Amino acid sequence: MLLIIGLDGADWRILDPWLQEGVLPTLAAFKARARWGRLSSTIRPESSIAWTTFATGVNAGKHGVFGFVGQRPHDYGVELNTAASIRATPFWQLAGAAGKRIALLNTPMTFPPHPIPNVTTIAGMLTPDIHYPFTQPSDLQKRLLDAVPDYVINVDRTGMSLFDFLRATTRAIEARGEAARWLLCQQEWDAFVVVFTATDRLQHYTLHLLHPDHPRHHPEEARRLVPELKKAYQTLDRALAKLLDVAGPDATVILLSDHGFGPVSRAFYVNAFLAETGWLTWKRKPMASVSVWRRLRRHPSLRRFKKRLPGVRKLRRPPALAPWLTFIDWSQTKAYYSPTGGIRFNVRGREPAGVVDIRDLHALTEALRSSLLQARDPRTGHSPIADIFAREDLYHGPMTSLAPDLIIEPKRASMQPEENFVIRSGFSDHAFGESGEITGNHALQGILAAAGPHISSGMIQGAALMDLAPTILQLLDVPIPIFMDGRVLDFARGRPIFTSESERAESLAKPDLSDEDQRILQERLRSLGYL
Repeated sequence: MLLIIGLDGADWRILDPWLQEGVLPTLAAFKARARWGRLSSTIRPESSIAWTTFATGVNAGKHGVFGFVGQRPHDYGVELNTAASIRATPFWQLAGAAGKRIALLNTPMTFPPHPIPNVTTIAGMLTPDIHYPFTQPSDLQKRLLDAVPDYVINVDRTGMSLFDFLRATTRAIEARGEAARWLLCQQEWDAFVVVFTATDRLQHYTLHLLHPDHPRHHPEEARRLVPELKKAYQTLDRALAKLLDVAGPDATVILLSDHGFGPVSRAFYVNAFLAETGWLTWKRKPMASVSVWRRLRRHPSLRRFKKRLPGVRKLRRPPALAPWLTFIDWSQTKAYYSPTGGIRFNVRGREPAGVVDIRDLHALTEALRSSLLQARDPRTGHSPIADIFAREDLYHGPMTSLAPDLIIEPKRASMQPEENFVIRSGFSDHAFGESGEITGNHALQGILAAAGPHISSGMIQGAALMDLAPTILQLLDVPIPIFMDGRVLDFARGRPIFTSESERAESLAKPDLSDEDQRILQERLRSLGYL
């Protein structure tokens, strides 16, 4: 069988010191017998884009997911992306159609789950909670929760100290591991995919503990909490040991992450910069009450109060993904940073109140690029930007028109926290600020390790995330569609067979989420810096 284990955001730079210390014996032994290396992520290296690229083997211009939020055509509005937003065929659908038995557990961008022949799905990240249907077949949900009563979709850090968050996340990892082992034992699978997202969550909030030069680093806090952080990873290591044991010595195992992680301490608020430099005009500054109400909604006491009053949870108040958009004076705005993940020009004929002539777009692009590259953080003197890409530089395919016009790649590669930046959309009085609770940010290089009876150990070079889908199909002896952009990695033996099967064109039903469900998802994404 083929066992695929995702460790969201895992990075050899974080793992290797612990492997050398003997803290993670299962992972150390696996790496020693594997073909391993770094795995290039997507630009942007955000989980929604990255895991969709992993699943489909194509760039975002074909699969249509450019972030957790998508642009509505001919509109300033945005909406949450889900599995229904994906416009290319995932490898598990192709494998299922070929008669292979596939299981998916907590793979991002699989919510809402929909029936696929021979594919069993337990959705993850964008599921509001365990009370919402998140399995396919539907009866699997009750059997899973009966078998693993502690199973949770996500650990909500609202109102939690970092110590409590680490303890709760450790318990969630243990439950996820038990669920994976339980599902793995339910039948004989041809391929089994499980993703542990806790590594991403841990690293977002804890990298200041591991970097003494981080402005938020406090030796006493690190002394107290690093052992708890290690316990979380050791729990994960034990979960991996159990999965490898159930899979058996003849299994082919692929371990990967969708991106890496590095320390960060600074934030760049692009819309504040655009307002300062005349590209964006506010009708009036977004009301402070917007952010105050958001914080109140997240307050644990208010959340508990709402849960005690069932009628309150069902109140229909339309949630706003990006309420600050309504405060922009579109008649005076040439460009804005969209929550979809990049700068959009306010183009006449494309946007409802566009002011930019399409013939001026090239000159404006160059002018804005130059202005952005000259930006400097007044506190550190560093530029926040590593590169700026036109969407056509990164994407090709029928969905490219939905991408932002310019994609900003922030500086994120340094091991010095104050040289790295998170990009923030929305409103701020200042273009630069602290990254806040987010002390770790996504990096462009994740991890890859593959082991099995026919895979020799050693280094692998030049692997990219989009290579996984065609490689997995090759390992399953399933023909590879020619529309895939990735290549088959050399540890997959045999000559690939290609098929001219077309890309998926049908639209899946969007989830019928209540406003409260949408708020839960929005706050989850905001807390991680995705909105």
